[in-house]
Amino acid sequence: MRLVDGRRRLPEQAPCPVYIETHRDRPTTDLCLTLDLLDCFPDLKLLGDLSHFLVGREFAWTVSEENHACMRRVIDHCRALHGRVASREQVQMEISFPANRQWVELFKSWWRYGFESWRRRAGADDELVFVCELGSKPYAIVGRDGNDLSDR
Repeated sequence: MRLVDGRRRLPEQAPCPVYIETHRDRPTTDLCLTLDLLDCFPDLKLLGDLSHFLVGREFAWTVSEENHACMRRVIDHCRALHGRVASREQVQMEISFPANRQWVELFKSWWRYGFESWRRRAGADDELVFVCELGSKPYAIVGRDGNDLSDR
C-alpha cells in the first residue's frame, strides 16, 4: 500500500501524469488485490493492461458477469489502455486466427467500455492513450526457430 501510495503522489512533485500499470509481477498482478487497492485509493489512476488479469485469474469461457463487473471497475480507473489480446492461458494471442475470435471480441468489448468510461470522466484537454503493446521476441509467440509465428 505504501509503494502504490508513493507512486500515485508522484505528480505532486513532477508535472506529468503517473499511472499504475496493471501487470504481472507488480502490485497490481492480481485482480482481487487491485480491487483492494481501488478501495484504499479511490482516485488511483491506472494504465490497463487487461490481458494479465485474464491470464492470472484464468477466467473461464464464457466470462462470468461477476468477472465482467470486476473488470469494469478496474477499467473505470484507467487513463490509458494496452491493446493486447489474451486468452485464459496466453498473455498474447494472434488476433487473425479464427480460433481466437472469442478472445478478440471480449477485449474489443472491454476496450469499447473503456473508451466510453474515459469519455465520461475526461476533461476537455485530456488524452486517452491506447498502446498496441505487441511484444517482440522473446515475448512474442515464437516458433522453433525463435521467430514470431504471426503476421502482426
